[in-house]
Amino acid sequence: MALEGLLFDFDGTLGDSERAHHLVWNEILAPYGVEISDAEYKRRYSGNPVPACVAMVREDYGLEVPDETLIQAKVALTRQRFSEQPIALMAHAVETLDWAREQGLRLALITGSGREELMPTLEHHDLAHWFEAIVTRNDVTHSKPHPESYLTGLEQMQLGVDQAMALEDTHHGVQSAVAAGLEVIAIPNAYSSDHDFSAAIRVCDSLEAARDWLQGQLPGADG
Repeated sequence: MALEGLLFDFDGTLGDSERAHHLVWNEILAPYGVEISDAEYKRRYSGNPVPACVAMVREDYGLEVPDETLIQAKVALTRQRFSEQPIALMAHAVETLDWAREQGLRLALITGSGREELMPTLEHHDLAHWFEAIVTRNDVTHSKPHPESYLTGLEQMQLGVDQAMALEDTHHGVQSAVAAGLEVIAIPNAYSSDHDFSAAIRVCDSLEAARDWLQGQLPGADG
């Protein structure tokens, strides 16, 4: 592979946001008498876009609330909470982006979050300038685990699947990238450590470890 680009997931990969998303969901669902446990959130909800989570909530808890009501509530409260209390980045996130740019790699952000949910964190950490393409669930018809998000990012960058690699933290994200034809590095976190990452070509325990492995795949690397 002549690696030219890296396509990063955001929530749980670059942004340490999964716990915060879980708390927002439970805040929204509390008036309906619903609380998603840690175990259930990790097993079912972590890494899924808002519409998919809404469908699961309705199925799992028999909630008779219009989808759009819950979607709008999640987007609005996420924007509010993430603006009030900015989300921290995962360890080595900025260093990894900086390293990638030093290697001449082109970068994209491919997320299942909506643009309104994403922007408070991007603006707080001044991240947008790193990426030549940012694809959110608002930019596609079918979000993850469908491959459209990754295919859209590749199209915007004019890269083939043999020229790029994805970095993901959940089974759903890995599914999305693999279905698009990409090789994927999986970086599990506390919310996805039990997910199935068998489709990834490499599983790393941190962004730093992923960066070190990638360094060895670049032209001129020893070995």
